[in-house]
Amino acid sequence: MRRRFFISIVTVIGVLLTSLVAVLTYYSIEKRFDSDIKTDVYQLQEKLAAELARYSEIPVVLSADPRLKRMLRVPKSTRLLTNTNQLLADWNARLNSDVIYVMDRNGLTIASSNYQEEGSFVGHNYNYRPYYQQAIEGNKGRYYALGVVSDKRGYYFSYPIWDGVTITGVLTLKVDLSIIDRIWDQQKFDYLIADPLGVVFYSSRDEWLYQSLSILTENQKNAIRASRRYGDSALSNLTDYQDIEETKPLSDLSLGIMAQDRESVLLSSTDLGSAGWRIYGFIPTSNIWPVVIQATLLFATFYALLILVITAWLQTLKTQRKLAILNDELEQKVASRTATLEETNSALRLSIQQYEETQQALRQTESELIQAAKLAMLGEMSASINHEINQPLAAMRTYTENSIKLMQKERYDAVNSNLTTLNELIALVAEIVARFKIFARKQNESSKSRASIDDVVMASIQLSEASFNKNGIHIECNVPEEGLRVNADTVQLEQVVLNLLSNASQSVASTASAQIGITVETHLDRVSLHVWDNGPGMDNNTKKQIFAPFYTTKKEGLGLGLTICRRIVEGFGGSLQVRDHTSGGAEFIVNLQRLYDGDTPI
Repeated sequence: MRRRFFISIVTVIGVLLTSLVAVLTYYSIEKRFDSDIKTDVYQLQEKLAAELARYSEIPVVLSADPRLKRMLRVPKSTRLLTNTNQLLADWNARLNSDVIYVMDRNGLTIASSNYQEEGSFVGHNYNYRPYYQQAIEGNKGRYYALGVVSDKRGYYFSYPIWDGVTITGVLTLKVDLSIIDRIWDQQKFDYLIADPLGVVFYSSRDEWLYQSLSILTENQKNAIRASRRYGDSALSNLTDYQDIEETKPLSDLSLGIMAQDRESVLLSSTDLGSAGWRIYGFIPTSNIWPVVIQATLLFATFYALLILVITAWLQTLKTQRKLAILNDELEQKVASRTATLEETNSALRLSIQQYEETQQALRQTESELIQAAKLAMLGEMSASINHEINQPLAAMRTYTENSIKLMQKERYDAVNSNLTTLNELIALVAEIVARFKIFARKQNESSKSRASIDDVVMASIQLSEASFNKNGIHIECNVPEEGLRVNADTVQLEQVVLNLLSNASQSVASTASAQIGITVETHLDRVSLHVWDNGPGMDNNTKKQIFAPFYTTKKEGLGLGLTICRRIVEGFGGSLQVRDHTSGGAEFIVNLQRLYDGDTPI
């Protein structure tokens, strides 16, 4: 009954904590995505506004060219038209625009930079376009539309051509808005640009193009189709909002052509220029869930391991109490049988029988003691799993926090490096857990591996460096000879060094100028690796007991780390010792057999 109650309580607590982690992770990722979208939308708005502003004044300057005025005075002159067409083509090539063309007062195109192309504008009348109507009235014109002839999206800038005080024509420059793709090519979110009515005229998704962010009336649809601004688009609504103004303050939206296929997205928007355009940036909320699931599984795994460690520890205590009771009972039985033998010879047969029963009980007790020892070792090894993976997990947490900050600074190369290191740490944790069974089975055998001291030291420093920098700890490393190899397993030796570095960092936590050092000394047949710190050190009593199982000076320690470290090193035929360092702190010394080229570990 108590066992069921304990399992129920542990399960409920685990579910509640896991749910809390999932909720907090979701809102954290949502907040980060929202910030990134706002930044990218602002950058697109700035770059696009600057790009369009670069072209806005060009028609004003070019319209003053006297060659255009002469051509408009004699529009039927073949020579002047040929020269003007070539002039417009040269301008268009230099400006990297789409098309530059000249219309007469009636809106008929009489010269164009694309006069030699199949889709030439020459001979087409554009007097229905707003940019022509604005320019013929003496104003600057600008307009976005789908080309009637070219069927290409573009932004039109126009200006009247003045001949004295008379407007004789209109000069128009068309910019291909594919520049948006070049501006946005490094972004990771979807986007669209909508006109004042909410009609999408540019989008990273083709299915959104020429659809509306709000429900348009039939009169509005007919007016848009009459202007031939977006061709023959169906102008379907992507949302159920009646007015585009309702979408501007929103931070999330359900978006899609068909109501049943709409997806929930996070969005950010901003106005673009004076034309009434608005830029929207999107990211599906479904992108948040993989991160949430990963964080939840990681926490659930950690929680399960913690419960296993606690359970094993409690089981060990329970077994020890049973052994003590059993020993007391055994002593009482032996005393009782001995007294019976001394009291009377007449009870010899009975005594012999009782003695045989006692021997049977002893054999049973011995079997139970062996089984209890196995359970105790299992408890110790289970408890050590949590201790041994704490260093990689701590490093993973540090790299994760660093990655979040680097992501906010858009330092993607550094983030990629951190993610690569995180992937290696995850593999390291899996390797550590897989090796515990091997360690337990072969703990008295030497490892048949060749470990590079350089690789072990560098890997250990890399895993610990971020934590040391965060806590203001200075680390010194002195490896005088390169290419040193010792009789040890690389991963297990890294765990020993990491454990020693972790203990040293905790020792110098309250030291003003915290220092930790790694020094390698070479000898003829061995290599000694020294890990020292300038912390408060330890007294003689602590040094005597520091390698004993379950002995610890930490409030929350299990007292298994150094015990396991010594067993690992001794398994390689080496030794682990502790002494006072000259700086005042502690110094741990790992002695290992040195290997040369051609040597084979025994």
